[in-house]
Amino acid sequence: NITLGSLLDDQHWHSVLIEHFNNQVNFTVDKHTHHFHAKGEFNYLDLDYELSFGGIPVPGKSVTLSRRNFQGCFENIYYNGVNIIDLARRHKSQIYFVGNMSFSCLEPQVVPVTFLSSSSYLALPGTSGQDEVFISFQFRTWNKDGLLLSSKLHQAAGGFLLYLSDGKVKISL
Repeated sequence: NITLGSLLDDQHWHSVLIEHFNNQVNFTVDKHTHHFHAKGEFNYLDLDYELSFGGIPVPGKSVTLSRRNFQGCFENIYYNGVNIIDLARRHKSQIYFVGNMSFSCLEPQVVPVTFLSSSSYLALPGTSGQDEVFISFQFRTWNKDGLLLSSKLHQAAGGFLLYLSDGKVKISL
């Protein structure tokens, strides 16, 4: 078992590439590659009669995975140079479907806000007495430095800052 990637449930596209040459395997996720040698004698990859994308193979097959089927979008699925999605879209006999699928992928609705000057900001009234705080956002900028989020704490003489410094996100409590 080889593990690559993290936080892959972020609604962004991620790429996977598996290359098998004799007993050499290259496993790549988002341009991070792990090279390894498969154990045993592997002059060729003797696959079962089917490959299943997105879920468990047909019932009755021996499967050791107890995970749920994938929910999300695939694009650009190729197997030895063959465009699998194109075959499926054209209802070719080599491909069969299980469950509900469509040939489109809804993108999450994005509503950005742009801060046009160094004096721009949004302000949200704080709430006191909260045991937990969850804050999430995405950002993009060409600047290496800048304040992303700040707050004064009600009962303490301090606060917290989330900021970019030399192109890295830092937090100060």
